Amino acid sequence: MSVWGTGSEGEPATGPEREVPVVFVHGQPGLGSDFDPVERMLGPQFVVLAPDRPGYGESGRPPVSMRENVDVLAALIEKRDRAPAVLVGHSYGGGIAVLLAAKRPDLVGGLVLAGSVGAGEYLGPVDKLLATPLVGGLLVAGGLGAAGTVLPLLRAPGRLAPGRLGRWIAANLPDASFTRVATPRNGVWRSVVAEQRSLFAEIGDIDTAIPSLRLPVEVVTGTWDIIVPPSVAAGTAASVPGAWLWLVPGTGHFLTRDAARVLAQAITRAARRSGLLGG
Repeated sequence: MSVWGTGSEGEPATGPEREVPVVFVHGQPGLGSDFDPVERMLGPQFVVLAPDRPGYGESGRPPVSMRENVDVLAALIEKRDRAPAVLVGHSYGGGIAVLLAAKRPDLVGGLVLAGSVGAGEYLGPVDKLLATPLVGGLLVAGGLGAAGTVLPLLRAPGRLAPGRLGRWIAANLPDASFTRVATPRNGVWRSVVAEQRSLFAEIGDIDTAIPSLRLPVEVVTGTWDIIVPPSVAAGTAASVPGAWLWLVPGTGHFLTRDAARVLAQAITRAARRSGLLGG
């Protein structure tokens, strides 16, 4: 494992003209459009596939297990002729990306894990409670209502707090874009509860798959991430031969929003290490 600490997002990724597939796997809850800021930072040599996963957005499908997400995504990559691709998974989507890379290495040339569930992650009593069908459903529905409406309103005034506190609030609270997915009226809470149950059932599979990966892996984490702690990213990177750990100071879990250039750099590096991109 190597560690790449970065205090800024650097320059947009550039390189020679060549079409390199990039497949984005969003988190829980989330949408493929969460990666729009990252896509804008990628050079013209990249072609992007950013679907809404089952249970979200325009997928038109009910939520499925992580393993079933792997099969759905693999079929889409094959249908769109996007293999081998750089696979980019955020948060819960990172677990799906790991499982896909382990099951179908022919489809994945490089892997970028952003604030991803991973090696040694502790799922505590709160996670277990949220996974229960009745109580968890009530808690998630109410929690998403707050996350999608109240918290974005608090972010703007909160970020005006002096010094580190204001920066921490800006890094850890969602903005108005989160309202598109995290509202109780669209029933997305059902998807979140179903996926919590899947996470409990399949986190062991992710732990087993990570050390088996034999491809370029870039692990990106915000030093202020309170959803998936940086220690999880460090454990994942330490478990994969040749993996790089990118530490983004002053950034939380919303890496696609706050560290888009860093993610573009990590994607470019994974593409070069895999031979999909020259230079």
